[in-house]
Amino acid sequence: MTRSVHTPPPRKAIVTISEAEVAAGLTALRWQLNDLVMDGACLVVIDVSDLDQMSSTLLAALLDTHRICRRRGGGVVIRHANRRAADALRRTGLDRVFEVEAAA
Repeated sequence: MTRSVHTPPPRKAIVTISEAEVAAGLTALRWQLNDLVMDGACLVVIDVSDLDQMSSTLLAALLDTHRICRRRGGGVVIRHANRRAADALRRTGLDRVFEVEAAA
């Protein structure tokens, strides 16, 4: 008898981050991301189309989320990164950590 292991696709969550949220501080965002992964999300898509740039504090929050998701076979996708954000990710090497989908 042969047994096959079926792995369900990662549970996906999509989060859109605005300039107002970043300006207000990232505590609420950190809690939101934490709640998502604790509820079982393995793949977290972060839509940054409303951001002009990505701060180091924001990137740290995304890295924390990414570490947890990687342990579960998923990760973090940064969606709609503008040229400035994509260049910053490339310069820091984080484009090799996150999957980055550039803005159209």
